[in-house]
Amino acid sequence: MRTLTGHTIRQVGSVVLVTLLLTTLMMLSVDLFTNLDSYLTGEVKGSLIAILTLLGTPQALLFALGPSTLFAVSYFLSQLEANNEMICLYGCGVSYRRLIIPILLLGLVLSAAQFTVAEAVQIPAQVKRQQIEDGIFGLRSTHDSRNLTISDPQGRYVVWAKYYNDRELLLSEVVLLLLDEGGSLAVRIDADRARWNPAEHLWVLENTRIQEILSDQGSLAIRSADLLRLPEFSIEPSYFKNISDDIKTMELSLAIRYLATIKALDQERYHPLATDFIKRLYDSLNPLLLTIIAVTISYRYKKNILLFSIITSLSVAVIFYVVQMLTLILARQAVIGPLWAMAIPTIVLLFVAFAERAIIGRRS
Repeated sequence: MRTLTGHTIRQVGSVVLVTLLLTTLMMLSVDLFTNLDSYLTGEVKGSLIAILTLLGTPQALLFALGPSTLFAVSYFLSQLEANNEMICLYGCGVSYRRLIIPILLLGLVLSAAQFTVAEAVQIPAQVKRQQIEDGIFGLRSTHDSRNLTISDPQGRYVVWAKYYNDRELLLSEVVLLLLDEGGSLAVRIDADRARWNPAEHLWVLENTRIQEILSDQGSLAIRSADLLRLPEFSIEPSYFKNISDDIKTMELSLAIRYLATIKALDQERYHPLATDFIKRLYDSLNPLLLTIIAVTISYRYKKNILLFSIITSLSVAVIFYVVQMLTLILARQAVIGPLWAMAIPTIVLLFVAFAERAIIGRRS
């Protein structure tokens, strides 16, 4: 059994490495030629192009790992079927379940390795590459936001702003609704601007118009003020930022805390951010999930093993990533939950694999 386990891991592992190398080189070539015009226009030095390509290598490597594992497993199992080696294994009392256990363990190890490399190498390299590209092409990553609605976690107020300028820490065209203890509207404040004061740790409202409901008199009191400071209006400017890209690159612990806070402050922004964060974690499971799908498929190829293995791998990968793309769109629109957006593609492929296996089993 040890010999069989070692043979299985060596065969699948060697194909994974070769396929991963070829796929990564192909993706780096595509990336290089895609950006070649920008490099030439910007007169970027060859050494800097090499650095950018090197920094993009971890991302290409991890993206190719899942499909490479899928192809390696498909090719290995197809060879066993085509060479009638599966019959010999069954005759020796080796079940299919026993055969695929080392393969599944290899998929688990590759997923763990992908998660580790992604957090320790790929994300820092991606951030560094973005910084270099911004410097070369004169770009500036912006965190400005539009049409923001944020609720106070304690339920004291709701604030809406038409625009947030991250460089100046400035909110424009602000509407602040103060609520009473019962959650009813007590005061409405309209302001041209709200500027963050780091010394006082609060927002200073400028050119305000205040409308207060006088419950005891049943009337409305209206007044204005050039500057208005409310101690309770002290939400950190970071929660007004547009960080749709940062959630994919910030530290895990910081991202989790940020999502927990933004869930209470702004449900509309929470769903896209949570979806991107769950996808960041779930992507590391791709080698394991695609391995599970690969061992579920039935392989009865007697000829053209390599061709059919490539076709099978491409078909599975296309279905997986297309369905995932659709579910991600639905999750960002809050139609489905972020976890379901990641789980549905796997469920669909498992259903297809079991159906294909059942159909082939009936025919044979």
